[in-house]
Amino acid sequence: MLDLLRNIYFAADAWTGNIQNEMDASYVEQSSLTNLFTEQKFLGWAGLLLIFVAICAIFYFQFQAWEQEDQEQK
Repeated sequence: MLDLLRNIYFAADAWTGNIQNEMDASYVEQSSLTNLFTEQKFLGWAGLLLIFVAICAIFYFQFQAWEQEDQEQK
């Protein structure tokens, strides 16, 4: 009886180990954003700089519009 339980335990352990190995081996992460900064560094950093400059320009022109409205109210 003990031998039967031991065989069932080993079979279950081998089966679950196989499932885990199959899951680990088949997973490969594909990230376009990561590839942008590792494979095409210039485009990644240029895009990031473009976004930063665009946000700064939006804030600058918005503050200019608010200042102009304040000047017109005085």
